[in-house]
Amino acid sequence: MKSKFARVLLCAAFLAMLFLPGLIWPLVSKSLEGPNLEKRELAEWPAFSLSEIEDLPGKIEKYYRDHLPFREQLISAYARLNKAAFDDCVVTTVLFGKDDWYFYNNANDGNPVASYRGEDLFTSAELRQIVIDLRRTRDNLKKQGIDFVLFIAPNKERVYPEYMPERYGVPAEDYAARQLVDFLRAHSDLRVVYVYDEIMQAKADFSDYPIYYSSDTHWNDIGAYVGARALLRELGVQIPALAREAIHPTGAVCTGDLTVLSHLYTVGEGDPVYTVADAGRPAVSMEMEPDMRWLRAQGEEQGQRLFIKHDSFAAGMVPYLIPWFSQTTTYTNALYDMAQVDEARPDVFVQVCVERYVRQQLTKGPLYLPPEER
Repeated sequence: MKSKFARVLLCAAFLAMLFLPGLIWPLVSKSLEGPNLEKRELAEWPAFSLSEIEDLPGKIEKYYRDHLPFREQLISAYARLNKAAFDDCVVTTVLFGKDDWYFYNNANDGNPVASYRGEDLFTSAELRQIVIDLRRTRDNLKKQGIDFVLFIAPNKERVYPEYMPERYGVPAEDYAARQLVDFLRAHSDLRVVYVYDEIMQAKADFSDYPIYYSSDTHWNDIGAYVGARALLRELGVQIPALAREAIHPTGAVCTGDLTVLSHLYTVGEGDPVYTVADAGRPAVSMEMEPDMRWLRAQGEEQGQRLFIKHDSFAAGMVPYLIPWFSQTTTYTNALYDMAQVDEARPDVFVQVCVERYVRQQLTKGPLYLPPEER
C-alpha cells in the first residue's frame, strides 16, 4: 500500500513540476520579466502554412525553448552556482578575470583575446591595401571639402591586463592595432589618433578611478573623455585636461554587458557611473535613435559639421564632442551608407573603432566613394 502511495505521490510531483510552472507563469511574468539578456531575437510563434507544415514542429520547439516559463531565472541560478562553485562562466564568450573583472572572449566578434595575444597581425599585403583604401577614402572626401581622421580606442584587455586570467600571460607588444598605426604613420600622411598612451597615462594619474567598466567591454565616461579630448585636439579644438575635481559620480550604475551576457545580471547592481564636468557647453538640441545607432545634434553655432562612422565606443565620447560642432551626425558601422555623408555635408569625417574591430572595418575597401563610383 505504501509502495502504491509513493508511486502516486511521485507521479503527482512529476506532473506538478511539468505543468505548474506554465500555470503560475502568467500570474508572475510581468514582475519577473527582464531585459533580453542574450542580445538576440527570440523565436516567435510560427504562422501556420500548409506548404511549410513539415517545419512547424521544429519552429514550435524553438519558440518553446525561448519562452519556457522561468527560463531566465533557471539559467541565472545555474550561472551563479557555476560561478560560486567553479569560478566558471556558463557562456564561452565571457572570461572571469581577477577581482571580479569580466572580459569579452568572442572569436566571431573582433576576437579580443587574439588581439591581446598578438595573434591577429596583418600581412604586409593587407597593410599596403589598407593604406591604399584609406588614402582613397581621404582623397574622395577631400574633393568634397571633407577632412578624414581615423580614431582607434584600445581594448579593455590591453588597458587592464593585470586583471586578465593568469593563463593568458602579459599582453603582446606586437598586435594588429599597433602594427597598423605604426605602418600608417611611417608610410602615409593619414591623420590617425590612437589613444592608448593617453588612456594609460590617465589610468596612472587617476589610479583610484577605473577608466573602463569592470563588468562591461567599454570605457566609462572618464576614458571616453580622454578619447574625446585626443580627437578634438587632432581637430583643432582644445578642452581642459582631465582633472580630479571634474570627475563626479552620478549615483547611477552601469549594468555591464558582460554581466548581462553571462546571465549574472542583477537589477540595481553594476559599476558606478561617472561624468566629467566643465568639459564644454551642452548641445542645443539632439535627436537620437535607441542604442545610438544614429544621432544628430546641434551645438556650437559657428562650428564645423562632424560626421562619425562608429562602433559602440563612440557612445561615451559623443556628449563631449557635440558642443564644439554646429552639427554632429553619427551612424553605427552596421547602418552606415555612403549617401549619408552626402546628405549631412560634413566638414570632418571620423571613423571610430576599438582595437578589436580594426581588421573588420578597414579591410572592406574605401570608406567613402563619390556617387558615380558606387
